Amino acid sequence: MSNILFANANLVLDGFTELQKSKYVLVSGNYIQKVSSDPIECAGATVIDVAGKTLMPGLIDAHAHITGLSLSPKNISFPASQIALASANYLQRSLMDGFTTIREAGGADYAIARLVTEGSIVGPRIFYSGKALTQTGGGADFRTPNELIDPCGHISPFSVMSVITDGVDEVRKAAREELRKGAAQIKLFASGGVVFPSEAHSTIYEFSEAELGAAVEEARARSTYVMAHVYTDEGIRRCLKAGVRSIEHGNFASEETIAMMSECGAFLDPTFISLVQRIESANANQLPESIVNNLRQTVSRGKQVYRWAKRHNLPIAFGTDLWGPDARESQLREFEVRMELDTAVNIIRSATIINAELLMQKGKLGVIAPGAYADLLVVDGDPFSDLRVLLDPAKNLKLIMKDGIIYKNEVKPN
Repeated sequence: MSNILFANANLVLDGFTELQKSKYVLVSGNYIQKVSSDPIECAGATVIDVAGKTLMPGLIDAHAHITGLSLSPKNISFPASQIALASANYLQRSLMDGFTTIREAGGADYAIARLVTEGSIVGPRIFYSGKALTQTGGGADFRTPNELIDPCGHISPFSVMSVITDGVDEVRKAAREELRKGAAQIKLFASGGVVFPSEAHSTIYEFSEAELGAAVEEARARSTYVMAHVYTDEGIRRCLKAGVRSIEHGNFASEETIAMMSECGAFLDPTFISLVQRIESANANQLPESIVNNLRQTVSRGKQVYRWAKRHNLPIAFGTDLWGPDARESQLREFEVRMELDTAVNIIRSATIINAELLMQKGKLGVIAPGAYADLLVVDGDPFSDLRVLLDPAKNLKLIMKDGIIYKNEVKPN
């Protein structure tokens, strides 16, 4: 078992509002063994003198989609090999931007996760949802009115992202199937979307309360939880009543519903950059003006929801929801959007310790502490005083370690 000693590091530690200077961190195998203010003696350890740079936990993206090849999630026409290649590229680039963990919110499965675990693909550790559950005509049913079945003759949403399921028994079976295949959590769509609205009437909520409850019950049976794509106030309330733990987006929640989320112990995962990126690329992707206006309204409303979430001490996660390789280039820009809404300390907490708690990995991810996984970044600069240093990883990200393995090192060992 190899030992690596980080010396003279300024640490990002939870509970502190400024860097803790001149610390020592010993990594043994894939775990952090010791954190000290005094030099650590460890015979044979590889010593990396950080020389006053910042040592911080690896970043966590709580809402990622790695199987996209274009702006649209309707990707059934692409061959599996092309989707796999796009996924591998996404994962590698995400890791090189400092994301050592992602929660994949629909599309990835055990096959891609296994390749990462085995080291065949370089990328963050993956907490995958498998196929997201959507009702007929729901937010992830991408069929046009004249499409009934896919080319193979199946009733299909025309995407590897989701599966169409209706009724309590079907929802229960679909949830069990994704959990059987190793899903870390269940993802479902509980309201319509804002980018690809159905050509029928847009939905205020999706799935009955009994259907939502069935998914939650199956997740709890395996000691995990449900994350729900949901924008509307009514949809969020129905999710909370059913026991959904992770509210994705939530842009049209009322303050009363945000207070209800806090009482229920739910997490809010706003994903601003996906909306901003779609607005910026609207001309290139020929989005109609009606959709662009809806996106602008959704961003504006989401910022108000964020302020209410802070007022009610709601745990705010850090997710991006970017689809496709061009969009993925904006992954770090979620920090940029949030800078007008929150402090650097709070935003870093969202991308580390709060996301770790959301993923049910408290004490294992998102912290520099004994017993935590050795997912570490060395940053040239102080992100507490200038969060922008994280936006230029090519210049400022000097070392990337995931699970005790160094994937980038511009800090030479002694």
